[in-house]
Amino acid sequence: MTEIAHRGYRPTLWERLAGAPLPSVSFQSSFWHATAPEGPRTGPLAGEERCDVAVVGGGYLGFSTALHLAEAGVDVAVLEADEPGFGASGRNTGFVVPNLITGLDPKLMRETLGEETGELLCRTVGEGAELVFELIRRHGIDAQARQTGWMQPIHTPAKRAWLEDRVTQWRDLGRPVEMLDRDAAVYETGSTAYHGAFLDPGGGHINPLAYVRGLARAAVDQGVRVFTGSRATGFERVGDVWRVRTDGGTLVADRLLLTTNITGNGLAPKAEGTQFPITLFQVASQPLDPALRATVLPNDRCSADTRKDLIAYRWTWDNRIVTGGLLANPFGSTERGRTHHIGRLQKLLPQLPPLVAEYAWQGRLGAARDFIPRLMELGPSAWSAIACNGRGIAMTTALGRSFAQWLAGGSNEGLPMPITKPDPVALPGLASLAFSVWLPWNRRVDAKELRDAK
Repeated sequence: MTEIAHRGYRPTLWERLAGAPLPSVSFQSSFWHATAPEGPRTGPLAGEERCDVAVVGGGYLGFSTALHLAEAGVDVAVLEADEPGFGASGRNTGFVVPNLITGLDPKLMRETLGEETGELLCRTVGEGAELVFELIRRHGIDAQARQTGWMQPIHTPAKRAWLEDRVTQWRDLGRPVEMLDRDAAVYETGSTAYHGAFLDPGGGHINPLAYVRGLARAAVDQGVRVFTGSRATGFERVGDVWRVRTDGGTLVADRLLLTTNITGNGLAPKAEGTQFPITLFQVASQPLDPALRATVLPNDRCSADTRKDLIAYRWTWDNRIVTGGLLANPFGSTERGRTHHIGRLQKLLPQLPPLVAEYAWQGRLGAARDFIPRLMELGPSAWSAIACNGRGIAMTTALGRSFAQWLAGGSNEGLPMPITKPDPVALPGLASLAFSVWLPWNRRVDAKELRDAK
């Protein structure tokens, strides 16, 4: 039994096919876990507790919502199955990205969600990075935060028209984004493979686990009751309240918000089934010569390019390179998870010395079919939110504030997304394989684009 499974974690089909090699790539083996300050002292729920709003899930979205609710004077409690940040919030690369995933720009969001809601969603997400770094400063969160900018370099000259259009759309929304030409992109990334780049100077990078632990501490300081080691096993409407059960007790609340994404273990199956679980591997290299920073990301920005099988990388405070991504074949994935992405990075950046994955870990993010965040109604005054979609830190922090303002009844502004019913994908049990199975095709598309560019 693995380190995760004994806490009630259900491996995806992808992980079961891979033999669930979680101990060597687990939460405790990440660089973030090795370097993050401790979180607040908390314990499990025992007996019965009462609150105005119950939040289930202790990641960015859950704690941002809880913190902003508490600041508005709302009595709120958080249930977390393990510890703050145990899911995707504590395992990602730590990129703070103030926009939506590639292709979901303001024009499409207006067309998809309507003029008002689509623009509001883009503005909310666009302000997300500023909110993250403001919370870090205001609450004294030691998250090795660097607000140095986020880049999306284009990997072929043919992407230039797309780049120009994307920059124009976000500038029209008031975002201070920039378009880098080829020379600037090569300088900023350290790679001659790039032909330009989208730059949002408001973005940056952090220790993601340190950040979520800091949010949890700030929430506790504001009076939020946080119950860790308390997996919600069921909930029901009794009269005009919700009763959320755990192994140790019951949380009674007027309103209920699930922020578990894909880690609810069947708590709300239809809502969980609206997402594709995507398993990602991350690695952190050995500490490198600081002089390399002159030729690789010299301004300490983070970079994630426009390939379908994208290459993403950043520096840490102690001169390590962090990179990662998907694997196509789940079999034997443990060792390949430690070497594959480092190999890709060394080809992109030949000036680097041989890299060794001193830390390696995996995590899962949840993505809706359309990669648009959702708020789904589960019953009277009960909802489940999906707000990650590969842009977790800035998006979930910002949407947490929006949800809190809405739940507290103090916002004159509508929600930045419609409230919908759960709409599960077909064959949700196989959904965890979808992106890995599709990856070889995406790689062929990337290879063809690069051949055509020569």
